[in-house]
Amino acid sequence: MKLKAITLLSLVVMISVVPVPVLMPAVQGQAISDIKVLMLIADYFGWNYFDAMELLESWGVNVTTIADSLDTDVPSCLNQEPRGTIADLLLNQVDNNILNQFDALFIPSGGQWNSLVQSPRALESIEYAHDNGLLIAAVCIGNRVLADADNIVNGSSVVGYLAANVYMAEAGAIVRTGYRTVIDNRFITGGTGGGPTGGGNEAAPTEEVCLALVREGLGYSFKESASIEPLTAPIGTTFTITAEITDLDDQPVAISSGNQNISEVNARVYTKNNRTLTDIIELLDDDDDGVYSGQFTASANGEFVVDIEVEDTNHTLEIERESVSFSVGMNYAVDPLTLGLVAAGTLIVAAVIIAVKKK
Repeated sequence: MKLKAITLLSLVVMISVVPVPVLMPAVQGQAISDIKVLMLIADYFGWNYFDAMELLESWGVNVTTIADSLDTDVPSCLNQEPRGTIADLLLNQVDNNILNQFDALFIPSGGQWNSLVQSPRALESIEYAHDNGLLIAAVCIGNRVLADADNIVNGSSVVGYLAANVYMAEAGAIVRTGYRTVIDNRFITGGTGGGPTGGGNEAAPTEEVCLALVREGLGYSFKESASIEPLTAPIGTTFTITAEITDLDDQPVAISSGNQNISEVNARVYTKNNRTLTDIIELLDDDDDGVYSGQFTASANGEFVVDIEVEDTNHTLEIERESVSFSVGMNYAVDPLTLGLVAAGTLIVAAVIIAVKKK
């Protein structure tokens, strides 16, 4: 009996030193009315500003306008009839701490982009907002401004927009064509309506960008879960990626007049260390149950991560980074630290048993 008790105690000690997942209570999601958006404009902003503000406010989002201008009375873009606005704040009168009170920074379209890219204060504010966790949204030529902010888009996917593509690429962004809106790495970038002759603000993906902003602000995603099997295997092994995807139509973010049906799901495999793209796998929902899966064969050793990319019928691309990870050609199924701790625990148990037997 004494031997059993001591052995049990030793096992408890061994288990206590092996790392296990800690279950934390989920944070309660905020309401739409809790989301605070800061609209950054300058002289000659586009009408897309009004569309976005009116749409967000109609959903209950709090919108504040800050202007990089000499006066709160800010003129609109010259390519349409005058329609100025009164800003709530002037950028040169506030410090960065004001930005911490908001969940997102929104840069609308318009000729204001030329002023913003030449404004150190505006670029500094965008960089600060990004570095401190705010969502960054932009539409049309507003995307051009993000490329000039110091290193913030490097490695992130952004929507393809002709007047910004070269600058985005130079800044290290990955330009994704064929989409109206791209969501990645806390950036929400929307394409263009083609200027006044191409539909202008009415054709721009303003609603898609605003909807994505609210979804991200509330913590909702098309991807509910993802997994990969096996977790570790040699070269030549066939891996299976599975992702549970929802169209969000029954969630509080189903506030748009358009639908959010899923049109395509892909998995992108990257090397873990430097995010070099190694494979793209289309995931299919053969049973029409919201569970998408696909397979690929490992062709190189190393550690890898998988992004799950979901496109909806509005041509919005949502990227969930590093949804799963796996190893190829590794000699262990768990990390070395865990193996070492287990081995140490085993030695403790053995030593205790030997000591008891000697007595």
